Amino acid sequence: FENLVPGTTAVNTTVTDTPGTDNTTTVTLTAPAQANEGGQITYTATLSNKAGTDVTLKLDNGSSITIKAGETVGTVTVPAPTDDVFIDKSTQTVKIAETTGGNFEKLEVAGNGATTTINDTIDKVDVVLTATTTVGEGGNIVYTASLVDKNGAAVTNITNPLTVTLDNGKTITIGVNQSSGS
Repeated sequence: FENLVPGTTAVNTTVTDTPGTDNTTTVTLTAPAQANEGGQITYTATLSNKAGTDVTLKLDNGSSITIKAGETVGTVTVPAPTDDVFIDKSTQTVKIAETTGGNFEKLEVAGNGATTTINDTIDKVDVVLTATTTVGEGGNIVYTASLVDKNGAAVTNITNPLTVTLDNGKTITIGVNQSSGS
């Protein structure tokens, strides 16, 4: 063309964006497979697409994870179940209860939460034997067996009656829901 002149009429186009199956963003919650009682568990939430705005995830254990705008990962660290003197290996599953933010067309929670096995740590329980300190002639000596933890605090027997046999053949029973017996 020897003389090409652009037109001066404005052109407007409206783009309508509708949610579709290809526009779904997922969020997945993960955690370590194992943790020791009394330790910590770090939960990690991962988005399949970057967040347009901050995303807040409320977990069913009461904690929250925030994934900042422009990012795909957020974490929160919580205490594992407390350490105790009983044998009690267990599992703990935490799920995403609520999602807000992100400016996604469609945000879905993937998976069934994050499950962690809580390993039991071995804690020593001592049986402390005490006796009446003074007894009159012909009186009875009372022996008491008490369960105590490493700090000397009383430990309640929650399983089965515990029988302590003394070297004189006498026995002391510490009953269920008791910390000592005589």
